[in-house]
Amino acid sequence: MSFASNALLLMLLVLDFGASPTQTRSDDAPECTKQGVGKLQLTTEDTTILGLTIGSASLKDVQAKLGGTPLLPRNGGASSSNTICFVSPTDGTVLTFGAGPMGGFVDVTEFSIWSREAKFPNASACSPSKLVSHGLSTTSGIKLGLNDKQLSHIIGKRATARRTAMHYELWCRQKMTADEIKRFKTANNWDVSDLPYFDVTSVVDAYFPSVGASRIDIAKVESH
Repeated sequence: MSFASNALLLMLLVLDFGASPTQTRSDDAPECTKQGVGKLQLTTEDTTILGLTIGSASLKDVQAKLGGTPLLPRNGGASSSNTICFVSPTDGTVLTFGAGPMGGFVDVTEFSIWSREAKFPNASACSPSKLVSHGLSTTSGIKLGLNDKQLSHIIGKRATARRTAMHYELWCRQKMTADEIKRFKTANNWDVSDLPYFDVTSVVDAYFPSVGASRIDIAKVESH
């Protein structure tokens, strides 16, 4: 993502089987369905806001709920996301949704919440929405103002300190179905039957300019 990292960043990257399939980089990671090893990836509840879930909702779905708004200018070239944004008319909070290459630039792969203090650079281009406010949160409770302990509790893993940032990394491998193996071979001329897995990598970076988070970015690309 191309946003400045001056507050809280939550980023989940799950390598997609779809438009650009990638087989697992290692067979040492636990399977995503393994029990008793703690949380291995962010959940649907972590990646759902206002009933819109990364990997399931499209930018059209977002606009149907929050209203029409133009795409923001891309930063970072062809690999950057198509992004739309909405701003609270009362407290200046900004909510953005992005559709990156793994979502075909159509399906939502990321969303962000910015407080007024975080100073979203394109706030004047965002459409006003009464559904957006400083108290907005994911279904699991990820929201502005969280401290590191509260975030760690939701993520289900302790972070490692990195200067003023907190870093989380979750990694597991998902077994491909017989249909996915077949489609992978058709699309890539590569039989992966001997190692039928793809990576699911969750990366969470938390930035705290003050006591609580003033910005949250969440990105996820799910397999299909």
